[in-house]
Amino acid sequence: MADKKIEKALYGPSTVEVALGALLGFLVGVVAACLFLVFLKPVQQVKEMPKADKIVPGVVYYLPGAENSTKGRNWTSKQKVLAAGGEVLLLEEELNAWSATLGTPAAPAPAPAKPGAKPAAPAASASSPAFLTASAPNFRIVGDKLQIGLKCTLNVYGLFSQEVIVLAVGDFAKGGDGMTFKPDSFYLGSCPLHKLPAATALIVARILAAQKIPDETHSMWAKITSASIGGGQVKIVTAP
Repeated sequence: MADKKIEKALYGPSTVEVALGALLGFLVGVVAACLFLVFLKPVQQVKEMPKADKIVPGVVYYLPGAENSTKGRNWTSKQKVLAAGGEVLLLEEELNAWSATLGTPAAPAPAPAKPGAKPAAPAASASSPAFLTASAPNFRIVGDKLQIGLKCTLNVYGLFSQEVIVLAVGDFAKGGDGMTFKPDSFYLGSCPLHKLPAATALIVARILAAQKIPDETHSMWAKITSASIGGGQVKIVTAP
């Protein structure tokens, strides 16, 4: 043991120790940068996209898609076409009309108390608040890409929570389980998670788990044979 201490004092740390120290320093730096971009550098929500000469480098801008009850009212009839098997063209207003039907499950109503019985106290939460809760998504068509934005609340062990915007832009691709949305860019706050694929998959799974998606929507999605974006519309084809 003494010989190793003397050797270390004479020659310094080994190559392995230097490599491990550099790796740990890099990982700490990455984590610190991600936390800064998520919590301390929020996405800038705007009413219109700034002109090219007004864009600030490093700032992530979010322009929500249009919501119009008049233009979106055709969603119901188009949903029936998709359920039966067919082809439809969807405006972003219709996509957002569908999104408005999503919601979180209502808390179960307490059982009625027997006459003369003392009302039962509300049940205590069996677990800490969810790590991530999400609002319904908002859709915007940008050229031949689809933008999906939503507000999420991140909870850190019940001690700290903050609302951040999740923003994804991409198109559709056919995979092993049918059509999927494939983001080219994916931001949690201003943190570019598309550079960390594993983190993107984790956040997407959490968001999907936080949404209340009707069974008929799951069934309809499984029947999609093709999906494309262009001309300000999303074209979806489903099998009978």
